[in-house]
Amino acid sequence: MYASFGDRLRALMYERGIGVRALARKVPCDPGYISRLRNGREKPSPELARLLDDILNAGGELAVTLRTHNERPLSEEVDPTKRRDALKLALVAPLAPDALRRVLRQAAAEAMEFTRLASISAVGPGTLQHLEAVVAELDRSYSTEPPTELFAITRAYRIRVEELVHGSHTLKEARELYVYAGWLSEVLAWLAHDLGDPLTAEAFAIDCHEHAHQAGHDELCAWATDAMASIALYTGQPERAVTAAHKGIARVPASHPLAVRLRAQAGRAYARLGRREECVELLSEARELHERLPARAPTRFGIDTAALADYAMTAYPASAYVWLGEQTGNTRDYTEAKRYAEHAVAVHERAPAAARSPSRSGPLPSRC
Repeated sequence: MYASFGDRLRALMYERGIGVRALARKVPCDPGYISRLRNGREKPSPELARLLDDILNAGGELAVTLRTHNERPLSEEVDPTKRRDALKLALVAPLAPDALRRVLRQAAAEAMEFTRLASISAVGPGTLQHLEAVVAELDRSYSTEPPTELFAITRAYRIRVEELVHGSHTLKEARELYVYAGWLSEVLAWLAHDLGDPLTAEAFAIDCHEHAHQAGHDELCAWATDAMASIALYTGQPERAVTAAHKGIARVPASHPLAVRLRAQAGRAYARLGRREECVELLSEARELHERLPARAPTRFGIDTAALADYAMTAYPASAYVWLGEQTGNTRDYTEAKRYAEHAVAVHERAPAAARSPSRSGPLPSRC
C-alpha cells in the first residue's frame, strides 16, 4: 500500500516515463499543480484522480488510493439526523420548564447538525482550483492549439462541471461552479465560431451569459455579450450585434478593456447597418476610453486583456469603414479602412509568435 496519493502518482509517472510538464499538457493544467500533487501539498478532487487514472492507464489505482486515504467517506457525512422528536413535540404543546430546557438543548444539537450538513460537498477542496487551472490553460493555448482538439477537451470539462452543479455542494461552491461553467461555455462559443458553426457558438454564448448572470458575475456577462456580438455580425445580424454590445457595455466599468471592445463592436455593427452617425460616435467613445485605460490592465487568468482593446481599436474600425464605403462609395472611407487595417497588421506582428495564429489573433480567443 502506498503511503499517499502523491506517492502512487509519482511511482506511476516514473513507470510510464512521463514527466510533470507532459502530464500537465494532457490534463491540461499548470505543471506546478502536478508537482504539488506529487509532493502531497495538494489533494486532488475525485474527478481529477479518475482523469489521471485514464491518462496513466492505471486501472483506477489512483482513485482507490485517494478514497483509501480520505478521512471520512461522503456516505457517512450525508446520513440524516435522528434527533427531531423532542423538537416536534415542542411545536404542538406547551412544555414544563424542565421539558423546555431539554427541547432547547435538542434544538442546539439540531443547529449544530444543520451547520454540519451545510458544509457537506462532493466538490472537494481541489476541484475548484483544478477548474481554475484548466480555464487558464485553455486561454493560454487557444491561439496555438487545433480548435477541434480544444473543443473536445473543453466540452468534456463543461459536461463534468454540469454534473458537479447537480451534485452535492455548498451555496458558495454552487456560485463558483456556475462561474466556471460560464467560462468554459464562453471558450466553447469562440471555438465553435472559429470552426464555422454559428448555431453552436450562439448556444454556448447564451449559456455563458445565463450562468454568469445567475452567479452575479458582471464581467463574465460582458465577455458573453462580446461573443454574441461577433457571432451576430458574422451571421448577417447587425441589429442583434448592436443589442448584445450595448447589453455588455452596461455590465462592465469604463476602465476595463472590454468597455473599449464592446463600443468598437457596436460601432462596426452600426456601420453594417449604414448608420454612420452612431458608428462614428461609438468608435470615438471607444478611442477615448482606450486612451484612458490604466497602465496595468485587468488580467484574465493571468493574461493581459489590454491586447483585446488594442486589436478592437484597429481591426474593428477597419471593417466599419469598409462597410460605410460600400454603402456610400466615399473614397475617404476606404482610405480610413486601409489606415486602420495596416495598423491592425502591425499590432498583430508585434505580438509574441506563440500568441499568433492565421485565424485567431492574440493570446485569447479570436474575438474578431
